[in-house]
Amino acid sequence: MESSSSDDSSPFLDRVRTACRRTVYTHQTEKTYRRWIVRYVKHHGTEHPCALGKEKVRDYLSRLATGRNVAAATQNQALNALLFLHRDVLGAE
Repeated sequence: MESSSSDDSSPFLDRVRTACRRTVYTHQTEKTYRRWIVRYVKHHGTEHPCALGKEKVRDYLSRLATGRNVAAATQNQALNALLFLHRDVLGAE
């Protein structure tokens, strides 16, 4: 069953959703990754993720660790979501 009640919807997030389903991630993983990706993009002023490289990922993860004081497991979850974004959605290394 498909639900879009509180989901962010855009062509870009549709690409994320498609990549998650192609990778056969659970619905919860898909939802979590989408949320991290949205936070990451908003952190960088809604700039398209294609324009964001390794330094921007490091900056974001560093801010989570130092500025937001998140747990290591949370930072790792964000890292995995951003790796997925860059490798599986954007096709970058």
